[in-house]
Amino acid sequence: MFTKWRLRLEDKRIWRVFGRSMGLSLILSVMMIFLDSNTIALLENLPDWMLTDTTTARQVLSTLAGTLFTATTFVFSAILTIVTLYTSNFSPRAVEDFLLNTTSMRTLGIFLGGFIYSLTSLVFMNGDLYDDRVFSVVIAWFYAIGSAVYFTMFVYQVSNFIQADKLVSRMYFETLSQYDDTIDFYRGHTRISRIPEITTTYQYELNTSEEAYIGSIKFEDLKNLCQEYQAICRITVKVGDFVSRNEPVATVYTNRKVADIETLNREFNKTFDYESERSTSFDSGYSRNKLNEIALKAMSPGINDPNTAIHAVHYKALLEAKFAALRGRYVVIGKTKEELEQEPDFSKLSGLLIYDYNDFFRHLHVGYRQLVHYMKEDISAMEAVFDALVLIAHAAHEDKLGIVKEYTRYVHDSVIENFPLQLDREVIKKRFNQIMSIEVEDRITAEEEEEAKAEEEEQ
Repeated sequence: MFTKWRLRLEDKRIWRVFGRSMGLSLILSVMMIFLDSNTIALLENLPDWMLTDTTTARQVLSTLAGTLFTATTFVFSAILTIVTLYTSNFSPRAVEDFLLNTTSMRTLGIFLGGFIYSLTSLVFMNGDLYDDRVFSVVIAWFYAIGSAVYFTMFVYQVSNFIQADKLVSRMYFETLSQYDDTIDFYRGHTRISRIPEITTTYQYELNTSEEAYIGSIKFEDLKNLCQEYQAICRITVKVGDFVSRNEPVATVYTNRKVADIETLNREFNKTFDYESERSTSFDSGYSRNKLNEIALKAMSPGINDPNTAIHAVHYKALLEAKFAALRGRYVVIGKTKEELEQEPDFSKLSGLLIYDYNDFFRHLHVGYRQLVHYMKEDISAMEAVFDALVLIAHAAHEDKLGIVKEYTRYVHDSVIENFPLQLDREVIKKRFNQIMSIEVEDRITAEEEEEAKAEEEEQ
């Protein structure tokens, strides 16, 4: 339930900020109406410098309402200009990072809120209800100061957001926390490199109930479902994959016959959150794809900005290195490492979930195949790609190092013929040989360092 609401709230974040700002402004204006009309007898307790006559209050509120409405129109126009810039120069997927930014939303929110407050207070300010002195202008003054501060912040933010290098680094750091949370979750469970052939009396295929992207998977609920049916469930899709209705996405292995497979299928689908579009909340691949798209856009003939592409490739490699450092390909939820070692063929096990969380060759190929295709004739860009592979190779766990070498050889063979000049070939050959010469015993991965540190702390 939490993951589903988190995805829903992310999609509606703009409306939440606007709704909150306008709602609070409306409530505040109603409170000021009660206060200024002496419905709440507090005016006599306020100092004189905080009160103004109704004529001045009308003038101030009228001026503020017009100014804030004009400023809102200007900010909205600036946002549309930035959206056009992002779509044409960076990536349509990068637009949401600007639109959902806190400063952007709060700037529009405070402008709209101030406009509603000023207009509402002005409409109800007449001589029959009000005395000569009112308090509303003080609140309007705070709105004016807040609007000026947020407008200044908005201008500064816009100047940062239109710089490609800062956009790339900002997207990396925003993605980093999501990557760390995902990796911490997988590290908390048993991981294996291969799945044995599971032999059970019954095997059932489970199908999806919707046509959508898989926004998230409730692993704990799915594990509990496996325990209830005394089964082993192997999921064959990943978070972020697009599925069609009735597509087989999991296999259930059990020695107990399931009386009602339709009920099991419905309960299985409840552990999936389906979304009409991909989200960065739980989909680490989507976050990495944004950097990929920025690099591809920068390499297009219309933009021709290889330096931005190189910058994006460097930061993207840092994210891929995190998964390269993880041991194993499959995560097993529901059983400890010791229990799996006692039953290596899973023949007597039940109540566990198997998820392919780290198909690393696929990660590399999906992440670099388009880059290699469009960068294959630019030596500077290909140098950046091989630098990225060097970085990933040095961080890779021993069961991932062979995959990195295999993919490096694939990239090398794909592009080397495009550089007939010896100097260009040496640039690629140097990095290719550097990766091929890395041995498992030559370095300690980040995960091994953390495990050694944890053991030292326990001792």
